[in-house]
Amino acid sequence: MTETKGVQRVKGIRDIGSTLSVGVRSIPKTQRSMELELYMMKREKDRLEKEIFVLDKRKGAADRQLNGLTERIGKIQREEVCQKRTVKTHKDVPTMPLKKMAINY
Repeated sequence: MTETKGVQRVKGIRDIGSTLSVGVRSIPKTQRSMELELYMMKREKDRLEKEIFVLDKRKGAADRQLNGLTERIGKIQREEVCQKRTVKTHKDVPTMPLKKMAINY
């Protein structure tokens, strides 16, 4: 696989940890409810599962396109090699005589 270049290497907003992943809360532990904490974690889990599903679909589509392009490139390269091998010169005269047709004016 090719290495990503340029802007794709720069960390972005998606690379910053969320408050859930870091474990930072605005309410002290003694005052917050566990139900709210569980609810927020389940929502984050659902969001991440959905994001993974979408990314898998995009990866599948990209893989199919890449495979198609690779096949087309290979086919064109094979045709090009075959054409280079069959370069026609004055010696490549067909063995069968050409068909003749009378034209009346």
